[in-house]
Amino acid sequence: MQSLFRATDSGDTEMLIEHLHPELVVNMMGVEGVEKPFDRSDYFAFLEESIEYRSGRGEHTEHVPTHVKIEKAVIAVHGFLKITFPDTPDEYHPYTDLLKLRDGKIVEYNIAYDI
Repeated sequence: MQSLFRATDSGDTEMLIEHLHPELVVNMMGVEGVEKPFDRSDYFAFLEESIEYRSGRGEHTEHVPTHVKIEKAVIAVHGFLKITFPDTPDEYHPYTDLLKLRDGKIVEYNIAYDI
C-alpha cells in the first residue's frame, strides 16, 4: 500500500499503472472541484494538475496511513493527508480509502476526505 501512496504523492504514473486496473473507477468525496467519477486517465490528469498546483505554491502532500484492513478483494485504509507548506505548520486532513481489487489490481478506488 505504501508504494501506491508514494506513487500517488509523486504522480509516478508508471508505478501507478502497476497498481491500478485499466478499467479503474475513482470516486472522490469531499474533494473540491471533483463532480464525477474518474477513469484511470482522468485520475492521472487530476494528480498531475494537483501536484503542479501545489508545487507552484511550494506545497507537498504525503499520505500517512494509520490503519489498513484487507479482506479478500477489498482494502480499507484510514489515515491522514499531510500537507507541508513553506513557512507555516503542516496540516493533517483525515481520509478513508476503500479499494476493490480485480486481477490483483485496484479496479475501484473510493476516496473520502474530511468526513
